[in-house]
Amino acid sequence: MYKLWAKKINKNHLTDSIVVKNKEEIDPSEKRDKCLKEICRKFDISVPVWLKKHDLEFSQFKYVTFYPQDFIDEVDFDKLEVELIDDENKSA
Repeated sequence: MYKLWAKKINKNHLTDSIVVKNKEEIDPSEKRDKCLKEICRKFDISVPVWLKKHDLEFSQFKYVTFYPQDFIDEVDFDKLEVELIDDENKSA
């Protein structure tokens, strides 16, 4: 199972968090994109712009941080942290 944990941080305080799962048999990057869209839908925010730096950060650390400038619309937090907490590809 593929799980992403998203945390809204404002002034160094966790204001909201959510875990989103995906069990589909699709490419991991597609799972990531679908989970990110689900996170944004549940938080009622626009989907952030996914840049090459986000791709590198996520592939190396399984963790990515989005700042207000990564969103087209205004957001009510200082950063959105998204972490991969479960990936079916890792060995048990």
